Amino acid sequence: MNNLKFNSMFYKSRFIIRIPKDICNFLIFGIAVAFIALRSIVPVLYGVQLLFISCMGIIALKNLNKLFTTKYVVVYGLFFMWCCLSVLWSPAMDKTIAAAVSIGQMVVICSLMTLYLVSVENIEKILYGIAIASLIMIVFLIIKTQPSEWIYVLKGSFSASSDKGRIGYSIGHHPNAMGNLCALLAFLWLYFYDKSKRKIYLVWILLLSLILLFTKSRAAILMLIMYFFGYIFLAKKRSFLFIKIIPITVILSLILYWAIFNIPILYELIGFRIEGVFGVFNSSYTMDASSYTRINMMKYGLDMFIKHPFLGVGFGNYGYYAYHYYDLFSETYAHSNYIEILAGLGVVGIFLYYILPVASCIILGLTLKRTEGNKRKLCAFLFVAIIVRLITDFIKITYSDELTQMINVICICGASVINKMQKAGG
Repeated sequence: MNNLKFNSMFYKSRFIIRIPKDICNFLIFGIAVAFIALRSIVPVLYGVQLLFISCMGIIALKNLNKLFTTKYVVVYGLFFMWCCLSVLWSPAMDKTIAAAVSIGQMVVICSLMTLYLVSVENIEKILYGIAIASLIMIVFLIIKTQPSEWIYVLKGSFSASSDKGRIGYSIGHHPNAMGNLCALLAFLWLYFYDKSKRKIYLVWILLLSLILLFTKSRAAILMLIMYFFGYIFLAKKRSFLFIKIIPITVILSLILYWAIFNIPILYELIGFRIEGVFGVFNSSYTMDASSYTRINMMKYGLDMFIKHPFLGVGFGNYGYYAYHYYDLFSETYAHSNYIEILAGLGVVGIFLYYILPVASCIILGLTLKRTEGNKRKLCAFLFVAIIVRLITDFIKITYSDELTQMINVICICGASVINKMQKAGG
């Protein structure tokens, strides 16, 4: 009897984190934790991937017909093959091989995930697992980052283009990647808060937003704003939506602008870096070296594409070309996913990489008009997640980002599942 009472209390608790019983969900959760929170622990990072591929591979062997007819597997399998083929015309074959291995790793993992992403319930479970992984990341970040480092980030003197004085390195993330991660994870908690109204979720959103500020990532700030505004406006049907959007957006933007440049702590964290971007559009501001260099890097990539429109210069070879033929300061990536793929893989590569996200975005956008309740909220979340990614790919690299690729396959499979349900009248 006591056990029955204890189990009843355990089940009714609002804040208990329950480990899923089905193995696929648990394995995908493990992958999320490894990529998001524990990537600095190399044995864990690769051990979890090996375990995932081994166990899911056994399941895949029993479902080969299902696996190899999935749109994601077919299209991204072709994309991976095109990446590998580019070694034939790449001047730096070692760079192509290294970049292709990274792509292959995520294509395999995400392809195996499609075996589980076949229902709304399963998609919800995976998204919640990723959200829980963010809490593990917060705890690990606090443990691994000394208090003096947080103070140094806040009070140190840094240039707008510097990678110094920014949070993320202690757990294996570049600060820009850490900022992008926090923006996406905060957005994920917003979705679950909207569904459940549990106030504890607001605490996780606040913590992730604060960590984002300490990464000093300008792109991440933009992402967070687009995620939140986009979801809030689309999660429910609203009359005269666009009439309301314009004044609300203008007012909130003015308030945010004032806060960033007039509240000292916000200015020290992000305001001085945003000023460097203003120099791109307004000559009265001084453009920082980072923004100036990124603009030139995009120009170099477009020139490579114009000269090699079909094949590109070889996957992973943008940096090699930019350094040896355009006098770039080092062999580095293009800081734009579109430019990187256009330059490296030409029109074939850009088509294969973006056709499914664009198609899924269209499907989700059209489906939004015909859904209500929680189904609309999920549809809005997936739509905003994928369209923000398509917009911000102009200013960041995502093909090698693990969480972005996991969200990519979730959005693609989610669009397919919701579309089928809608057609069936579900």
